[in-house]
Amino acid sequence: MSLVGREMQPLTQKLGPYICLTSISDETHDILLSVGNKIRKDKKLKKDNDYRHRLAGNLKEEYSYDNAFTTKQKEIVYEELLWLTSNYTKAASKYHGKKYTREPHEIHLQEPLWINYMKQGEWNPSHSHTGDISCVMYLKVPKEIEQENNTTEESSKSNTPSAGRIEFAYGDDIGYCVNGAMYTPREKDIIIFPAKLNHMVYPFKSKKERVSVSINFADVIKAKRNLGSL
Repeated sequence: MSLVGREMQPLTQKLGPYICLTSISDETHDILLSVGNKIRKDKKLKKDNDYRHRLAGNLKEEYSYDNAFTTKQKEIVYEELLWLTSNYTKAASKYHGKKYTREPHEIHLQEPLWINYMKQGEWNPSHSHTGDISCVMYLKVPKEIEQENNTTEESSKSNTPSAGRIEFAYGDDIGYCVNGAMYTPREKDIIIFPAKLNHMVYPFKSKKERVSVSINFADVIKAKRNLGSL
């Protein structure tokens, strides 16, 4: 028997959630990092902006950006994030062949942004977010964290080295499928994904600090349809 002329073709190549990787600008990266450090150093902001009670992370330091940006800083960051999220909807539309496309004004940024300072032994358990679309941006990712996966006894001998990595999980493992995706972040990366998609971050042993920022977005058109105003 021969498969010539009847080769196996993937029917469900685009099944599942659309996860997008791109990058933030140097300007947005620098603003988010500098303002995050300002919050850390200001006793009042540090206390008022402690955001751990709203988050799943098992971290000592997680802060919202409430009342920390200047007007100009906020304008720069929000404009870029809404633009990137709009481009995500367009890419997802093309990928899935569905009409997800939203312009920036059709996307609502759900304040606040928040910053995560992840240290040795800390982790983020499996969780999802509010809204329709979420993102995570990476401001600092020391190379020592990823090196654990290649050099330590615990990780280098594992078939799933995961120190400091983010993992997305979707659906059941029913065989002949992949229901998880793990990624090693790099500085200035931004990952955009459906808000209800479960994800987690694994702990690491290095005495370094990994810094990330997240924010959620709501689909304005979807909300209006749900409210019957469209």
